[in-house]
Amino acid sequence: MNHFIYESFCDSDNFTHISEELNALNKLIVNKSNVLLYSKRKFGKTSLIKEFFDKKINKDENITIYIDLFNIVSAIDFIKMLYKQIASSLPYDNKSILRELRIIFTKVNFTANMKDDGSLEFDVSLLSYNPKELIMDVYKGLKEIHTSTNKQIIIAFDDFWQIKLIKNFKIDAILKEYIQDEQHINYIFTGTKHRLLIDMFSKRKMPLFNMAEQLELKAIPIEQFYQFIDHRLQGRISYDIFQYIYNITEGEAKLIQEFCYHLSNKSNKTEKITINDIDEVCLFLLNSKSEYFKMILNRLTFAQKIALKAVIMSEGIDLYTKNNLFKLQVTKASLNTAIKYLYLNELIDKQDNKYYISNKCFELWCRRILVCK
Repeated sequence: MNHFIYESFCDSDNFTHISEELNALNKLIVNKSNVLLYSKRKFGKTSLIKEFFDKKINKDENITIYIDLFNIVSAIDFIKMLYKQIASSLPYDNKSILRELRIIFTKVNFTANMKDDGSLEFDVSLLSYNPKELIMDVYKGLKEIHTSTNKQIIIAFDDFWQIKLIKNFKIDAILKEYIQDEQHINYIFTGTKHRLLIDMFSKRKMPLFNMAEQLELKAIPIEQFYQFIDHRLQGRISYDIFQYIYNITEGEAKLIQEFCYHLSNKSNKTEKITINDIDEVCLFLLNSKSEYFKMILNRLTFAQKIALKAVIMSEGIDLYTKNNLFKLQVTKASLNTAIKYLYLNELIDKQDNKYYISNKCFELWCRRILVCK
């Protein structure tokens, strides 16, 4: 059995605890604050929320609702997801849940199917298609749940940035009214596009300006991550060798787990892992993702490919020096336009005045294709 999880969020048994962030998140929620949880991609934000709900929250005093908004494309999708996930999170038994839901919510009919694990999966049929009316019904129901259970409600919106793709209905403006007024509900907002999320809560012109405390999830400290990895690899990896992986991946949790998944699958499970083993896994990963990365690259103009190369060659700083422009044979204006495009489309990001390619594995592949020829 392979002990490394990388294709989905980690459950408690497979989660590398980030105690500092867990404690900080808990302190904010206990103080009834809303939280914007952000980080570079693939640092474990979703797993942190799941762990927080599982290990830090007192279920006798709180109801936790996790809502993944990745697949929504309309206001109605958003509202249906709200109804479904609220229903799945309520502290009622299977026999009474549908009856209770009919009492609590008046603009929707619920049906439920039992899954193999005994839990219920809900579907909804809306009795109205007026988004404002439906959201009002949702929050009226949440207030009734709070009153009847005397429990605080904590809602985690994952991939919350998706609401900005819905152009015909300003969900953030509607939510603002309820976030201000409903003191019995706390929110955690997170998602993959952290720059867009930060803007949603930091820019004065945005409806949700200043409505959440910001909490950055940083890379797991190398010493802590090493103990977790070494235990699962049964002492086969030295600290120096793990440091080599950590440096290659810049501490990206998902990519480290993916590396170790393939290292764990190597046929000889008794010998110590070497740098050659890691280089072989790295080459395998890059080759396995090559077609996908080629598609990304082929969508870019020549100038945009040069901009990616510039970010790699300069390590993200001082992109516009005369020396860099000469090496790349590009003008400052052309490079600047291409950098803006890559940034707006989140192929690159910026932190502490340093640009970097958002997908670390894509960066490693680009280093081979664009630079190391």
